[in-house]
Amino acid sequence: MQNAVIVLADISGYTRFIKLHGMALVHAESVITELLDSLIEHTEHPLILNKLEGDAALFYALTDENPQAVMESALRQVNGFFQAFSARKQEIGVDALCNCGACTEVVHLNIKVVMDFGGIVVKRVRQFEEISGTPVIIAHRLLKNSVPLDEYVLLSEAFVEAQGNALSGGTSITEQCEGIGTVNAVYFAPSLDAARKPTPNLMRRLRLVKSAISYMSKRQLQGLFGIAPKLSFRNLKE
Repeated sequence: MQNAVIVLADISGYTRFIKLHGMALVHAESVITELLDSLIEHTEHPLILNKLEGDAALFYALTDENPQAVMESALRQVNGFFQAFSARKQEIGVDALCNCGACTEVVHLNIKVVMDFGGIVVKRVRQFEEISGTPVIIAHRLLKNSVPLDEYVLLSEAFVEAQGNALSGGTSITEQCEGIGTVNAVYFAPSLDAARKPTPNLMRRLRLVKSAISYMSKRQLQGLFGIAPKLSFRNLKE
């Protein structure tokens, strides 16, 4: 058992997105891949990417050596998620492949991030690394909450207390988490710096095209052999 910060970043609006059909669905998968990739590219040690969960990315950071420094780094990186996500979303908007539902609806996608703290178990199952423990469960449960914002950082009471209650300006809420019970938390609205609107970029557009072609090719092969589809990301270790 090791103490760790848990970070769960989730794209809201994903369910409506994947209900698209035909070419729009192909483009939707490319867009989601690019947006999650923007978060992964923004992270550094001590945050570790554990797994991708469709529309979400699960990270953790062990805190046994220097808890305060690790928590401050994790919180700083999470605050930067929103700017990275917004910038990539705008880039996709100007580099859109067409006027399909996915390419026009990307502006309506947002992210919400839940952070928790506590003891976890890190284990290996073949080439995969799995983390388990109450903080991981609570982070997932807290994705369903009463926060009235489209984008936010939601910090569990455990995280706030471990951080030394040094944060101010948040709004306190209490949630009922299935199998856990009452969980107190604090949420914050992200502060986004005004960014210059990106101009069309051929290399970014080619990357979207490559992602779409790759997705179509894989779906055809997966359908032929009965293999369940899986998203691929440039930043993940093989």
